[in-house]
Amino acid sequence: MKILVTGATGYLGNNLAHVLADNGNEVHALVRSESAKNILQHPNIRLFRGDLSDKDSLIAAMKGCSQVFHTAAKVGLCIDDADEFYKVNVEGTRNVIQVALQTEIEKAVFTSTAGIIGPSDEKPLNELNVRRVPIELAYEETKKVSEDLIFESAAKGFEAVVVSPSKIYGPGAVSQALKTNSVMGFFLKKGFTIVPGSGDYEICLAFVDDVVNGHIQAMQRGKRGEKYILGGCNVSYQKLFSMLRDVASTKSYIVPVSKNAFKTLAYLQWAVYKTFGNRPVFTVEFADCLFSNYVFSSDKAIRELGYKITPLKEGLEQTVAFLLGADLLPNSK
Repeated sequence: MKILVTGATGYLGNNLAHVLADNGNEVHALVRSESAKNILQHPNIRLFRGDLSDKDSLIAAMKGCSQVFHTAAKVGLCIDDADEFYKVNVEGTRNVIQVALQTEIEKAVFTSTAGIIGPSDEKPLNELNVRRVPIELAYEETKKVSEDLIFESAAKGFEAVVVSPSKIYGPGAVSQALKTNSVMGFFLKKGFTIVPGSGDYEICLAFVDDVVNGHIQAMQRGKRGEKYILGGCNVSYQKLFSMLRDVASTKSYIVPVSKNAFKTLAYLQWAVYKTFGNRPVFTVEFADCLFSNYVFSSDKAIRELGYKITPLKEGLEQTVAFLLGADLLPNSK
């Protein structure tokens, strides 16, 4: 079967493309640069040079395909580039939908994010929960708009399914975009990390292999117009870094930081960015989000898709083995 994967150079998309290729599928990978061949070396993966804004390149990449996995997105923090988030995440998704309909794609799975449902109270959120506070991050805001486009097309008959991963971690990547791995790596290599408040706020960590399998399961069993949270283990910052410390047998320190201190650090980073061009590690808006729980339930995906969750300790062991041998401090410019 021929399958298009957008975002195949990203952490999730790259893992997904290789699993699909290993399973004997011919994977069409939409890439923006020829350098992508360095990380997409597989006899069953064909590279198609193009961009989400270029419908002709999408048509060429989808030609002959039966399925589409749309994982491409602009991620990370909004630093004077809100228009780019909208162009990629909203207009790009609109183009994928239109071309998929034009080329008679049988089914498409769209990657969103569980973050647009949160923050949560103590009880994990599910697909039916409605966000109770305004969205502050450009990434989440534009992913919400793109979801609306997908559900609108599904209501008209397009076989589209949305999957919403929580924070993804696992071996294979360290970058500013994949902050979970980056923060874990810094903690292990530099010997300390800062946590919001006392470290009791909780997040939901999803192991990359689980999320990849969840995408494939959504393609196989997901229902048109439905959304599935692909989460994992809900854990506090304090417990997460304590487990990391134990798994890696290190003496790294966990430093509690108040909300005011986090915001002060964010303002200082912004000033440095404006003066010297060094991109901030986090913004004021992101600092606000850290002081909330983001815990989710994957029960629907488990029940309807057969989704499975890797135990946190097992996932961390694999991640630590990778991180301790990786270049963990990418250039922040």
